[in-house]
Amino acid sequence: MAQRHDESTFTLFPRRGSGIIPHKAFPNRRSFPLLALSTSVGLFILFWIYFFAIFYVPPRPYGRHHHHHHSGLKINHIVHSPSYRRTIFEAPASRFIQPRDLTLVLTVTNDTSSWGSLTITSDVVFTFEDFMSRIRAQEVPVESLHLGLLTSNLLAYNHYITILSRLTPIHRIPWARAEIIYLEGLPSGNTRSQGQNQDITRESRHKLDPDSQVERKRQLARLRNFLSSHMLTPEVEHVVWLDADVYELPAGLFQRFQELGRIPPDENIDDMVKVGHREERHTAAPGEDNDSNTLKDMEDVPKTNVVAPPIGLITLRCQGFDRPDYDRNAWSGFGKRPPSWELNNILRGTEYPGMESWAKAVSQLIAGTEDNDIVRLDSVGGTALYIRPDLLREGLTFPVHSVVGTKWGSDGNDGIETEGLCYVAERLGWGCYALGGTWRTLHADE
Repeated sequence: MAQRHDESTFTLFPRRGSGIIPHKAFPNRRSFPLLALSTSVGLFILFWIYFFAIFYVPPRPYGRHHHHHHSGLKINHIVHSPSYRRTIFEAPASRFIQPRDLTLVLTVTNDTSSWGSLTITSDVVFTFEDFMSRIRAQEVPVESLHLGLLTSNLLAYNHYITILSRLTPIHRIPWARAEIIYLEGLPSGNTRSQGQNQDITRESRHKLDPDSQVERKRQLARLRNFLSSHMLTPEVEHVVWLDADVYELPAGLFQRFQELGRIPPDENIDDMVKVGHREERHTAAPGEDNDSNTLKDMEDVPKTNVVAPPIGLITLRCQGFDRPDYDRNAWSGFGKRPPSWELNNILRGTEYPGMESWAKAVSQLIAGTEDNDIVRLDSVGGTALYIRPDLLREGLTFPVHSVVGTKWGSDGNDGIETEGLCYVAERLGWGCYALGGTWRTLHADE
């Protein structure tokens, strides 16, 4: 006997001819979830299309792969391993024009956030495109500039490649040759530091733990040495290191670096050096107390006794929002280095007992100088740093340990990374200096 069903009974798969009556609202119930599902799938597909268009670089087997952009830009992809890749961009200018004063610009980034931001006075976030604009504003001929950019983030590597590949017209590229390098990490035989040797993020610079800071600077020194040794070619006449988060460069900075870098080593520059003179050093005789060779400031020594070494490294004042000297690794003298808050008070007129013997920051040294003057330093930072390439060819590197006071089997007490450059350069016969007058760069807040 046929079974009776109420019309309100819901049946998912009704049988035809069985007497079962499907729910009349069933079609309306199905339409909304199908619409939501199709919309979600569509948005998901659009997201992945956008993602791949921006970041994706097609996987290639290890080796070299060349192709030419329609604008004449030559692009060379080199995959050494999954953790080490390079992409080289060559503009037509590099192939047809002989460069003069070939300048190599070097920068290390962790990821795309390394370009910094302004969080105190505004909400500006800086990018790789802003960096290119700063370089372009220096108005250096394209054929005279090369770029070396290293990152440890694969997404950032692909992002930089995409930007340079799409940069048209070709004359907007500020350099004749650019090499973008992805290096996931450097090998380490020290098992203790393997877990922390990659911590070079922006946040890690503010850690108060001294051991963490030493490891961070050690890793930065190794990355800088890797990039410098890889990019330095016999044709390079000038090397400029720039921190990624320095968001403003003074007009004509590169030209000023080049002018000073062209001064012959045997030319007397005493008239240019206004502050930081020292006694002429002598070689200790056998058995003589080496402490007598300690370097002293020579502000009261007659000019005839002063010998200024040839210019090997040059930096300039770097300012932050509330810090007149953001880069505290640049200083002259060997006394106490006051912290930023204490230095701010000194610049406002506060006096502290014994401050005459303290080390002097760049903002103190350049007071009363002109733009054509230079002041001598005992240490430099890396926010904006010129290095004469002859020093690098002679063996100058960023020290990976504290070189000052080093003993056999143990590190010294000072002079790691940029802080040890002048210590080594001086032993090669070169000096470190800072630009006087109004020269200065601006550093991002975060």
